[in-house]
Amino acid sequence: MKKVISINFKGRVLPIEEAAFEQLQRYIESLRRYFANEEGRDEIINDIEDRIAELFGEELKNGVACITEEITERILAGMG
Repeated sequence: MKKVISINFKGRVLPIEEAAFEQLQRYIESLRRYFANEEGRDEIINDIEDRIAELFGEELKNGVACITEEITERILAGMG
């Protein structure tokens, strides 16, 4: 059984597996490193986070109980 936590991500309360949350944190940190020297990096990262939150919200509306590692992996792969 996997541990599920609730997080507030971009103004949305999301039930997410702890491992999926860690995966999300690593991805966001990689974005921060990648865009570290870019002008407007905060806006770029904010837009990406908004889209991820939107996609997570769609998953929950479609009836999943929580955001899993598999869902997170699929969404992040689609983000590039």
